[in-house]
Amino acid sequence: MQQSKIRPQEIFQRSEELGLKNSANLLTEIIESNADDNERKEAIKYLALIGNNSNSIKNECFGTFENLLISDNRVEIRCEAAKALGRIRHEKGLKPLKWILEQEQIDNQIKLSVLKAIHKIRFEDPEIQLFINELDNNYNSIKDYVTIQLLSLNPEDLITLSLSSLKNKRFSNKHKTELVKLIGYELSSINVSFEDMSYLKAKYPEILTNLIQNKKILLDVITLILKEEDSDLLNSIIIILKLLEDKLENDLIKLLLNDDFIVRKNAVILSGKLKLKNAVDLLITNLDNIYNEVSIAAIEALGEIGELSAVSDLLDVLDIDDVGFQYSDLDMKLYILDAVKNIYLNNKDATYEELFSSLNRDNNTIKESVAFILGEIGKENFVKPLLDLLSVRNLDVRKVAIIALGKIGNLESLDALLNILDDKNAYWLIKKVVVDAIYNIFQRNWYRIKNEDVRRILHKDLALISEYLGKQEDENYKDCYN
Repeated sequence: MQQSKIRPQEIFQRSEELGLKNSANLLTEIIESNADDNERKEAIKYLALIGNNSNSIKNECFGTFENLLISDNRVEIRCEAAKALGRIRHEKGLKPLKWILEQEQIDNQIKLSVLKAIHKIRFEDPEIQLFINELDNNYNSIKDYVTIQLLSLNPEDLITLSLSSLKNKRFSNKHKTELVKLIGYELSSINVSFEDMSYLKAKYPEILTNLIQNKKILLDVITLILKEEDSDLLNSIIIILKLLEDKLENDLIKLLLNDDFIVRKNAVILSGKLKLKNAVDLLITNLDNIYNEVSIAAIEALGEIGELSAVSDLLDVLDIDDVGFQYSDLDMKLYILDAVKNIYLNNKDATYEELFSSLNRDNNTIKESVAFILGEIGKENFVKPLLDLLSVRNLDVRKVAIIALGKIGNLESLDALLNILDDKNAYWLIKKVVVDAIYNIFQRNWYRIKNEDVRRILHKDLALISEYLGKQEDENYKDCYN
């Protein structure tokens, strides 16, 4: 009777003195009769440790652990029982552990303990599939655990199983998203120290062969699940597609005409991310798609690819007679401006004749847009065409041209800008923009004050603008500061 008062830890420490069989009986008694859950958990843990020292005791305590896992009404006890089955590594434990996973309602803590126990007992194809099944679990601890264990597999085995699982029609798009991420993580870890994929291709040619053989299912899944806001998914997709780029390019380009709106949009996005120059013609076709999202994706893709020949087509989208376009389709206009800017930034040696010639079009939206782009790129040789725009009657064109001149910061602009300030008929908003532009030019050139010519120009013009602002107390443009 006195022995039954011994705490589980002491029983374990004195197991040789008490005898393994007797120690196991004492621990089992605590598990079955003690009301203190913490002491029961401790007894379960030490019973498993004793069971590892004797096959006969292992077989006996297996039944205790199995019963606790399936029947006990306390979550912490069931978790401890699952851990114990993992500790004794008895293959008979796989059956009750897997039975738990088959239940529709199961506490996530129990499920995580069960998965850890299964991994300790055996981790072969049937068990690996169970882990793949849990990749989309909403409980992050489970998803993270199974992901880590799957990534510990041999790379060829992991990618083979993942590709096979992508064909499972019962898996949701969310589940397939996690599988694609898994493939991307694995490819990235193999190639982590290298900028291109040459090492992976040389070291694991069988992986490349497997991916090529499954390229259709990969492309079908990827063009359905892609979400740009999921950066992990996007990175994994790009890694996979770059590895297969020469094998997938034509297939991906064909999807730019797919009837499925989601597939087409995602194919457009991927063509841009992969910089597929052969896709430019079909991307231009998609600029006028009935779905606005496809059109915007095509604009962005053309900007990423950086093909100069697309500039004219992008500007053509803005060349319409509807004066309300720039307000009703402001988002599209901004995307076009950004795309054209990116195209030129990706072509450092490009000439800008296409932009300059567009300033001659009889469309103020085009002129305003090109002026904005010239200001964003900011080259010195843009000053002359921008100065020419100051004579355009349209207020928005002049305003954007003035802002662009301020961004470029060339001193040659100062005389023309000061003349606007001196014009009594100039609109107050234009004068306000001129003052800001002159300020920007001064800011960009003040570091050159040691140059005598620059110092003379700046001092002269500073005196002029100071005198002007001092005399024009009633100028309407000052109302904008109130």
